[in-house]
Amino acid sequence: MEKFFRSNNFARILAIFMAIILWLFVTGDEITRTTPARQTWQDVPLRAENLDQDYVITDMPSSVDLALEGLPENFEDLAIHELDAFVDLSDKGSSSHLVRVQGRSPRGLSVVAYEPEQVRVVIEEYLSDNYPVEIELVGEPAEGWQLVDYTIEPEEVMVGAPESIFEQVARVMAIIDLSGMKYVERVEPELAAYDEEETPVPNLLIEPETVTVRVEFEREEEPEDEEEDEEDENDE
Repeated sequence: MEKFFRSNNFARILAIFMAIILWLFVTGDEITRTTPARQTWQDVPLRAENLDQDYVITDMPSSVDLALEGLPENFEDLAIHELDAFVDLSDKGSSSHLVRVQGRSPRGLSVVAYEPEQVRVVIEEYLSDNYPVEIELVGEPAEGWQLVDYTIEPEEVMVGAPESIFEQVARVMAIIDLSGMKYVERVEPELAAYDEEETPVPNLLIEPETVTVRVEFEREEEPEDEEEDEEDENDE
């Protein structure tokens, strides 16, 4: 046996064996590189296309999952921002719509599946109008001072929101705390919208967000009876 291992035949057999192993390794690697692979990407951002400018989306999933297929080399260094998933909202008006998810394939890959394949999208008309600015005064001016007048600039602001929110708006108001104020003060309070029950209405646009309010004060006059008492004391 030792003589066989030292013979030329053993060397030839070993060389052939190593060549076969190398061939299988190279062939297997080539097969791997040329055989299509499939990968699933989760939480791919979902966007909308072709929505009419008079409408807004009030409810839609933020992301979907995509299953991609292609050669392994095309998956290398692929980033999620290169993936595209969208819904086409052409001719879609105020309602709840079940819409098919679509996408565009990146660099040699193909999208083979979406999860979910369809999503529900709620669309509402966007409404806007001008509202007068109302002021609610709280607190007391500095001692010995009283409020004379105030002016608002601008006196009206624009309110915009989806229809279901816009219909709740009854008034637009700013609250001003007069505590410690005297002479003339200028304040820029933030505005808020309220419904009929004086509950704030959120998720709407108020433009501008603040107004300038000029508040004017004057000294309070002393009561007449106190003035007469002082005169009587002086006469005595």
